[in-house]
Amino acid sequence: MVAIWNAIFYYPILNFVLLGYHLLWDNLGLSIIAMAVIFRLILLPLMKRQTEMTKKMASLRPQLQELQKKYKNNPQKLSQEQMKLYKNVGYNPLGCLVTTIPQLLILSVLIQVIRNVTNGNLAGLYPFVTDWISNGAEIKINTDFLIWDLTRSFNSVAGEFGRFSAISLFYLLLAVLVGFSQYLMSKFTQVMQDPLAFANKKEEKKKTDEPLSPEELQKKMTDSFMLILPFSTVFLAISAPSALSLYWIVQSLMLVFQYAILDWDKTKKGFQNLITIYRDKREKRI
Repeated sequence: MVAIWNAIFYYPILNFVLLGYHLLWDNLGLSIIAMAVIFRLILLPLMKRQTEMTKKMASLRPQLQELQKKYKNNPQKLSQEQMKLYKNVGYNPLGCLVTTIPQLLILSVLIQVIRNVTNGNLAGLYPFVTDWISNGAEIKINTDFLIWDLTRSFNSVAGEFGRFSAISLFYLLLAVLVGFSQYLMSKFTQVMQDPLAFANKKEEKKKTDEPLSPEELQKKMTDSFMLILPFSTVFLAISAPSALSLYWIVQSLMLVFQYAILDWDKTKKGFQNLITIYRDKREKRI
């Protein structure tokens, strides 16, 4: 099993990272950024399919609302009719996993690659890669990028210099940026897929005191997950090599770029909706 994992995932990414390192002026950070960009572009066809499914789901909203009214006292029948409707348009509720699982695999492999590179363990390099980047000399990897050593984490630096030292705070800043980028990515994705619709429904429900629909219950669960996930990523980032944080931030930003490629008008509307939401919240506080 380990041999299969290495052959399919670990060795290709190890060689990709070191090839990028060699081509990008011996800069590990630029290599990781390039990997995040390229892998996101590779996932573009899957993102396109997911975006098309989202559009289909948006077109089904009136029919879903009719089903909710018709079977509001029969949840089992409602679920069956919803699944029939999904099947008619080819929608798979688990379709989002098609783009999520590859990213999780890449993150887990990247941690393994960085740790092995740190220890000087380059086993798995293809012969042509070794010959090209070494020219017969010993391969030495410079792991510094800007102010960070990409093999170190906030926890490791804090253990050496103290949690409130200047260098530790820079690593903490990177971890916080991971959580912030994750939150923005989740919020932007949500607004792109369902701009302002749920906000309006929420106000209507408050007035009528009707029970929440399954669609709105799912929205509430999504909102909770959106708040939990950024904190979880920060806790992961403070203990993982900062290379992981760099990759995470870039791939989050690339998601917005992918949406822009697939549907620029909707992306622009998504930004406008985000601004509207935060402006309304600010006005309510005042």
